[in-house]
Amino acid sequence: MGSRVVTAAEVEEYLRRETGREPNTLRPELAERLLELYLQEEVLLAAGRNPVPASLSPEQRSALARQRLEELCPVPPPDPTLTAADPADAQEAGTTSGERILLRQLVLPDAAAARSARERLFRNEDFAEVSRAVSRAPNAATGGMLGWVERGQLPPEFEAAVAALPRGGISAPVASDAGWHIFQVMDRRTGLADEEQRQRSRRAMAARAAEAAKRACLDRLAATLKIRVDCRAATFPCRNPFEEKS
Repeated sequence: MGSRVVTAAEVEEYLRRETGREPNTLRPELAERLLELYLQEEVLLAAGRNPVPASLSPEQRSALARQRLEELCPVPPPDPTLTAADPADAQEAGTTSGERILLRQLVLPDAAAARSARERLFRNEDFAEVSRAVSRAPNAATGGMLGWVERGQLPPEFEAAVAALPRGGISAPVASDAGWHIFQVMDRRTGLADEEQRQRSRRAMAARAAEAAKRACLDRLAATLKIRVDCRAATFPCRNPFEEKS
């Protein structure tokens, strides 16, 4: 990756730290996603103007990568055409009489960062401020709002984490292929008004657009570094996540 060589041993240690398991026991899709996140972080560190001190801890490296992500891949302003979107265009039309939960989330790179962020929330730090400081969610800069989510729409592990939370409740960290999630339940209701449906559709489309823009930026940065991934020594499912576009 440019002038830096990332060894299989470094990646293995990262996978152990993230999952608490041996790399060769991980589900292939999880190992590949974590490798992708690791290499994205390395791309951001390598693409900065100043070299990264070797003495930085994993947490400090992640914090520096988040800072460079904001500098090198700023979130574009929302597309004004999305504000007039019809929910039917997003295949999200209709109403429901089931329970709905108003959620916001943090997405953290590892378990340690998730625990630290949750502790900050329990110290009554403002959720939006914590989101802007440490979250990797596409809309982290605007507070991590997910909007109204119907019961049953979330993945089972997310559903279990928020099902019993009261208003204002904060979930335990939950792992996914994208990182570690912390949810806060802001409200609960039944039924879904048309305007709320439209707002949810707009937020979902804006989040997808922001994530696509971030990925395109990372691909461009990766292309300048001439990344080569040699998986022969890997004890985990391994591929170059930038191979198709770099």
